Amino acid sequence: MKWFWTGWLLCLITAGLFGYMAVIEVPAISAMLGGMALPDAMPLGYDEQGARALYEAFAADFTAAQAEGRRSASAAYLAMHARSDLLLPPLLAASLAFCAFASIYTGRRQAETSRLVSIGLGLVLAAAFVYLICDFIENAVADAMYGPTAMKAGFNDQLAFALKVLTIGKYSILAVAFGLIAALWIARWKRGRGIVPDVSQDG
Repeated sequence: MKWFWTGWLLCLITAGLFGYMAVIEVPAISAMLGGMALPDAMPLGYDEQGARALYEAFAADFTAAQAEGRRSASAAYLAMHARSDLLLPPLLAASLAFCAFASIYTGRRQAETSRLVSIGLGLVLAAAFVYLICDFIENAVADAMYGPTAMKAGFNDQLAFALKVLTIGKYSILAVAFGLIAALWIARWKRGRGIVPDVSQDG
């Protein structure tokens, strides 16, 4: 299909933005925190003790930044969520959806899809949507915990638990989505080689 190049371009932009965040933005903020990882980079999240230690690192840097007249790690973290990490979730969700749709096309026509392939496609779309919502909520909770305002309010252990659940949920959903997409492309490859026959949808 002629429009395929736009989808692959979308995937490339998404990968580029992710790379920029992973290589430039996140390490710069972590450096201000003594090398501590941000919640976004912890697939299993922080437990309460780890979340408290991270909060203390944010608070210490916040105090030092005020004395030195520079931007704090807390402000930089909030800014990242308002810019690059505001764009990444919808781009990634759209890329997941495209990769799933692309798997059911063969050459210039849409391949006949089996019921299992159709179910897999629907599950990827659902996972992409749930991931999008989960990531936005996770960012909001992280801002409430580690943003500049939170530096004066103190550590919130209830938010720490919620953030851990959201982080684990986000990465779990992404793992499922990537696994389903891989299965869809394997199924397409097998159809192309005649290893498994296409089973048309009923009706």
